[in-house]
This record gives sequence, C-alpha cells and structure tokens, in this order.
Amino acid sequence: MQVLAALLVLVILALVAFRLYTHLAVHERRVVAAWDRLDTLLTQRNGLLERACSATRADLPLDLRALQQLVQEQERARRCGDLPGLARGERAIRAEWDHIRTQILDKYNNLSVSPDRLPPRVAALDQAITEALGRYNAAVDAYAGLRCQWAYGLLARLAGHAVFHPVRPPSP
Repeated sequence: MQVLAALLVLVILALVAFRLYTHLAVHERRVVAAWDRLDTLLTQRNGLLERACSATRADLPLDLRALQQLVQEQERARRCGDLPGLARGERAIRAEWDHIRTQILDKYNNLSVSPDRLPPRVAALDQAITEALGRYNAAVDAYAGLRCQWAYGLLARLAGHAVFHPVRPPSP
C-alpha cells in the first residue's frame, strides 16, 4: 500500500513538473517570437534606410553617411545580441532620421526610391518597431516574473532555459 501511495505521489509530482515546464516553455516561446518580430522589423527598416543612403547621387549636398554608419552599427549590435547597443543605435537612428527627414523631402527627386513612399514607410516601421519593443519587453517581464517564483526558477535552471533581458524603447 505504501508503494502504491509513493508511486501515486511520484506521478502527481511528475504531472505538476510537466505542467510547470510547459507553462515556462510557452512564456519562453513568446519572448522568442517577440524578438523574432522585432528583429524582422529592424532588418526591414534598416534595409530601407540603407537603400535610401546608397541611392543618393554623389553630388547630393545631403550627407547620409552618418545615418548609414548608425544603421551599420545597429545591425552589428543586433547580430551580436548587444541589447544596450541595439537600444542606443535605435535612439541614434531615430534622432538622425528626424534631423534629415525634412532635407530628404526637399531633395527627394534625387533618390531612386519612390519619393512619396520612403518617409511614410519608415514612419510606419518606426511605429511598428516601438510596438514590437513594447511587446518584447512585456514578454521578457512576464517570463522574468515567472522565473522569480521558486518552482519555476528551479525548473528553468534545471531545464537550461535562457535568461532574457529587456530592451528599453527609445524615448520619443
């Protein structure tokens, strides 16, 4: 009878551990999915800015080299997983883009990209990036809160789950 009770307790503990593990895995997948979406949006926006920078003529008085360098630095930080560098790069890109956007609109006929499309597309991608940053940070906070509970934290360490860090969104 004691053996049967011990087996029943072990089965119950295994089911509880499995439930905790699946709950933890769902939260981890949410963080990874939010990061993938953010990564995709950053790649799209940076590619669009890179094409705009490379499409300018040599005689164009507008200097887009600073923007191009900022995009390249952020891409390097994104690929290396440098989250503070990614956030700094995002702030710098947005500041530089805001600074030269009016100049680009004035000189837009020198760009090969459709003049009526680039600023709205970049603005839409910037808005989507801001929302994706918020979703990523919310998912990281929920996952970190879950890991703070002793059972989830122990299970996460035993299962080798990753520790994620938030990316603070750029200030408007």
